[in-house]
Amino acid sequence: AVALPASPAAADETYQVHHVPTVGGAVIRVEIKRDPAFDAEKQPVILTYSPYNSLSEPQPASDSVARRYVPRGYARAVADVLGTRGSTGCWDYGGASEQQSGVDVVKYLARQPWSNGSVAMMGGSYNGTTATMVAARGGDVPELKGIVPIAGISRWYGYAYGNGARYFLNSQVATDEGFDTPLAFDFGFAKTVAADPMGQTFADTLRDRAAECGAVEHTEEGYSRNPDYDAFWLERDYRKDAAEMRAAVLLAHGWQDYNVKQQEGTALFEAIPVDDPATAGVEGVPFKRMYLTQGSHSGGTRGEQWQPLLDRFLAKTLKGVDNGIETEAPVLTQGRTFDGQQAEFRSEATYPAPGTSNANLWLRRTFDTDEIPGVTLPPPGTGETGALSTKPNNTTKDNVFSYIDTGLATEEVSNRDPLNEFGHGYYSLYYKSLPLAVDTRISGSAVLDAVVRNSTAGQHLTPVLLDVAPDGTAKTVERGFLHSSYRNGLAKAEPSAGQWVDADVELLPQDYTFKAGHRIGLLVQSSNTVWAVPGAVGTMNIANGRVPDVTRVGSKLTLPVVGGKLSFTKP
Repeated sequence: AVALPASPAAADETYQVHHVPTVGGAVIRVEIKRDPAFDAEKQPVILTYSPYNSLSEPQPASDSVARRYVPRGYARAVADVLGTRGSTGCWDYGGASEQQSGVDVVKYLARQPWSNGSVAMMGGSYNGTTATMVAARGGDVPELKGIVPIAGISRWYGYAYGNGARYFLNSQVATDEGFDTPLAFDFGFAKTVAADPMGQTFADTLRDRAAECGAVEHTEEGYSRNPDYDAFWLERDYRKDAAEMRAAVLLAHGWQDYNVKQQEGTALFEAIPVDDPATAGVEGVPFKRMYLTQGSHSGGTRGEQWQPLLDRFLAKTLKGVDNGIETEAPVLTQGRTFDGQQAEFRSEATYPAPGTSNANLWLRRTFDTDEIPGVTLPPPGTGETGALSTKPNNTTKDNVFSYIDTGLATEEVSNRDPLNEFGHGYYSLYYKSLPLAVDTRISGSAVLDAVVRNSTAGQHLTPVLLDVAPDGTAKTVERGFLHSSYRNGLAKAEPSAGQWVDADVELLPQDYTFKAGHRIGLLVQSSNTVWAVPGAVGTMNIANGRVPDVTRVGSKLTLPVVGGKLSFTKP
């Protein structure tokens, strides 16, 4: 780890409040803590642009970041997001006005007389999102030298929807995963402090803001259940601008983060190009690093490796310290197994892991029961299973496996009690492979390449990848979501009913190892009501062989296997 310089013993730290003019005549409140003893040599700035500062009164810039870095010659700045706490204007739900206000704050800090002109942005959740948001402006903000987005959103649509299916944590709308951020701003985080720069009373400020922002666009879009990826979401998609980024990146996320899904981090990391110093132009960031733990939304930086890595990143990007961080393997990732055991961190050159390639398992029907005319499914509660096979079914025999979706199914019920009437083979389908011959690691996203025929337009497809122990106990590895009307893209709905269509579902990514003797399992259902708002109800048919009007032979599960091969014990 790099040795950071100590603070002079007699130094006196200062705490100041600044007000930065920005878009639309709004003013951003910025609080700065620094040690003037370092002014002569100039100080870089570590900035967090946050909507949460009303939760950390009275001095949000006197935080753990300040305690570590201010004595070492870094200034600490915390700014209130546009329209929240001490900043005027209208909160923009990550839109263009909010982005421009962040750019204005960075430039303001860089030109302070005590500043060396270099700024890094860092923070978790929304605070990490704002770092990515500003970095997406690329060459417009050369003062931004590095970002540290921790569990941050890179595409707001992906926070609210999984391929058209509306996320939520449970069945209460107020705690919905995609609804909670607008709700928090409407009733909490947007509180404005009385001592604002305009000199108004608290009541007057609230009244004026209510009038000013009464028709803010997020009120309609943030709570909408229309899955179209329209201009509102396009404006809030920073990943599409990843090629414009020029600030070095240290990204952290938890593989078990189901608030801001882990794909928000991994997909951004893959999209960011790294500059080639051998070429004349600049076509990317100086370097990028990614740190992945098996933590949840608040656990993306756990592990003893994190703090030294962050120290070195800031020293390199803000002070130009030659510590070699840019030449090291860019990925540190922590895996997991069935028993919950978390692996040691692996240092890897790429994500997905080097040597990862796709291995296919075809969905095969293994029983022959017709309980409902025209629908092939097992009788309720019998727990029939299909097979995951290394070979497809090239015939029309045993080519359809079906289930009924009532809008009530959950993966938890299906996994816990497969013989329950809500279990496998009636409200969901269950497939499993032969036992694995060797430990098998996946790195990245599994994909269900499905051929389906739904009876009702707007049904969902929510597959769950399982690890099945020798005793039959199944645990979730990862899950995916698809609104069937958005199977061909998110720009507009293409409803289908009564016809066979391709409907591919990319599951959320994971770093996971199946132990030898375990089976790979797949739960196929339409409703996963703990995780997503249900779609339309009806019967769902899954092709397990050749079906009319589709060239693809059946449905298959594609796994990102490190080493590229699946090896099973013989039956």
